[in-house]
Amino acid sequence: MKRAFISATTVIILILVSQGINYSQELSHPSIGITAAVNGTQGDLLFSFWPDDYNSIAPSIGFVNVGKSYSDLSLGLAYHHYFRYSTNFSPFLGGRAGILMHMPESGTETSDFFAGIGGGGEYFLSSNFSFGVEAQLNFVFSDENSFRFGNPGGTNINTGTVIFASVYF
Repeated sequence: MKRAFISATTVIILILVSQGINYSQELSHPSIGITAAVNGTQGDLLFSFWPDDYNSIAPSIGFVNVGKSYSDLSLGLAYHHYFRYSTNFSPFLGGRAGILMHMPESGTETSDFFAGIGGGGEYFLSSNFSFGVEAQLNFVFSDENSFRFGNPGGTNINTGTVIFASVYF
């Protein structure tokens, strides 16, 4: 996990250095988008809304099905504030909150709540396509019956790295 965080940070720094600090007057962005994000073994779909060129709000949904054992559903909301250095690259800071629902075939269903902060960068191949990376610090408030993080009823702190690709309309 620490190695992934260092790798993500290195990629962000290299992109920043290669792009230089070149502010552009042409800051326009499509108003909606769909993002596929991968964090380890979990994938999410985010549906981005851009109220302006510097902020995005994205409801998210994720689903994991492990055969006939269990299913996991995650619902959340993400926010990013972008700092435009060029028309191609934008670092950002943001936050995310939501719920992780564990639905076993037999046994007790559990719901864990999460909230986190993150930072990363998004590289725009065009006004319609981008990819990026985000490093996160997450807080999970576990259900008293949840063994997801090995701390039933407790609070867990973890880090994560997310890679993503987006299509904008």
